[in-house]
Amino acid sequence: MAKKEVKEAKTVSNLPLDEQLVAKREELLIAQQSLGNALQNPHRIKALKKEIARILTQINATKGDK
Repeated sequence: MAKKEVKEAKTVSNLPLDEQLVAKREELLIAQQSLGNALQNPHRIKALKKEIARILTQINATKGDK
């Protein structure tokens, strides 16, 4: 059962959009802070920014429906 709990904790997609956005922004902040002066994993930061943009697009689309 421990594996199932870990798998559920890693999937953020089952959370509401607002909570997904907060989680991704925190993850981006941590990734940027860990870089320091040298870019260790710029591809991960780029991917996080794209995910945040997709979430924001979904949020804005749902606001337009109301």
